[in-house]
Amino acid sequence: MERDKDKNMNGDRFFLDTAYVLALLNPNDVYHEQAKALLPSVRVAHEVWITEAILLEIGNALARSNRSTAVAFINSCYTTPN
Repeated sequence: MERDKDKNMNGDRFFLDTAYVLALLNPNDVYHEQAKALLPSVRVAHEVWITEAILLEIGNALARSNRSTAVAFINSCYTTPN
């Protein structure tokens, strides 16, 4: 029964790295548009992984320029829609 349920789910898995998240959160980043284009796939993926080390890197990178965006993103990583 579980196998049938899994067949209906998107099987994509993503490991988010610092460069991707920074590009996604920074409209001035040279890769921002590419990061945005990938976001719908990330949102429907079966699994999305990110490490706390990467969250620290994101927080450090955005601490001065965009702290509130960094905080919102990091907090969202600790919640799930279900």
